[in-house]
Amino acid sequence: MKSRYDVVILGAGHNGLVAAAYLARAGLSVLLLEKNDYIGGATTSQRVFPDYDAWLSRYSYLVSLLPEKIIHDLGLNLELRRRASASFTPYVRDGHHDGLLLSNVSEEMSRQSMFDLTGNYAEYEQMKKFYNL
Repeated sequence: MKSRYDVVILGAGHNGLVAAAYLARAGLSVLLLEKNDYIGGATTSQRVFPDYDAWLSRYSYLVSLLPEKIIHDLGLNLELRRRASASFTPYVRDGHHDGLLLSNVSEEMSRQSMFDLTGNYAEYEQMKKFYNL
């Protein structure tokens, strides 16, 4: 292992991995350090609830943290598959448990779920603008 690097990155989560790849492609020497015995950060699936044998995504790909541009720029041979449910965020209002369900297949379902949470449709339109940046 070298003793000098152009860049040292702490954390081999999705941001660290992408940054290291871009910097290395630009010709810099990069040392990427990770405290865990696995890489990927929010890109991994893990047991989030100790009492349940359910392996859940850590969420990054659900909220577009791996845009097509990065896949193309880095020449990744990667095919992403979309689930019917993009995300589910539970909430409690007035003692009633519910959740915001965003769908990859039904815009109306997402729109209605956002309305149920916020009481208006404007929030959904703003969310769509945000994700289409």
